[in-house]
Amino acid sequence: MKNWIFWLLATPLLFFACQQDGGGAQQPQQRASQAEEMVNLLGGDWIPLDFCARAGQYGSVLGAMNNAHRPYAYALSFDPEEPDSARCFDGEKSWTCAISVVADTIEIKNAVGNKSVFLVYHSTEGRDMTMFDATKGTAQMDKFIKSQAKAKDGYGAFAVALNHHLFNGVFTPKGGGAPVQFTPGGFIMNLREYDRYELCTAGDCFVTGDEIDVVTFSNSKKEGSAVLLGYRYDGTNDNLKIYRLIKNNADEQAAYKIGPVLYDFSRKKAE
Repeated sequence: MKNWIFWLLATPLLFFACQQDGGGAQQPQQRASQAEEMVNLLGGDWIPLDFCARAGQYGSVLGAMNNAHRPYAYALSFDPEEPDSARCFDGEKSWTCAISVVADTIEIKNAVGNKSVFLVYHSTEGRDMTMFDATKGTAQMDKFIKSQAKAKDGYGAFAVALNHHLFNGVFTPKGGGAPVQFTPGGFIMNLREYDRYELCTAGDCFVTGDEIDVVTFSNSKKEGSAVLLGYRYDGTNDNLKIYRLIKNNADEQAAYKIGPVLYDFSRKKAE
């Protein structure tokens, strides 16, 4: 009788203990599925809307950099098949960073040395998130949005957005001539010599230092046609001048100096 009472009392305790052990073993799996769910939601290319808007405001990539800051990355790409990492792009290269996800916060681990960069996804406000970057000492914030562009990679998606803010539109040559159109996809329409353009955002293409912004014009039908040119807007972003750049032999700090105006455009107002 006593043995029967003992087993009757012990059985619920053993059952409870087994449940506790089983629950503890399942927690990491549950956290992993939450991370996978978030990366599924994020899947695609994310670009810094704030930076693109600033570049449009100043009419200049250099202006956006020097009057505010450059984001940690120009683009972030998330792949649902690789939920533990993100691909980063800075205009010169791309690299993979390990990530961890807790609720709506994504940590980019060892972003700079052993320091992390954090992203907070605003699930109630739409498809955007805020990057918090304190790796340089002072905390910087950048708003990122999910790109809808069908680009080949994250940097391509960023380039489409930047082109939209800086060059997109129809321009009339001063002094006469047919209107020229620049598209967000990097195409030039109705310019005899060139049909492609690419804005300089980082690295060796800034051949004049901070003197002027640089853009590459090229002709897709002619191999070796790419040429670096300077560009500058007036204060209202209604007038655009494209300059030749001349090899600078006198100044070792800047490889090129500003040459004569090659094109002088005024932006055509939308009717």
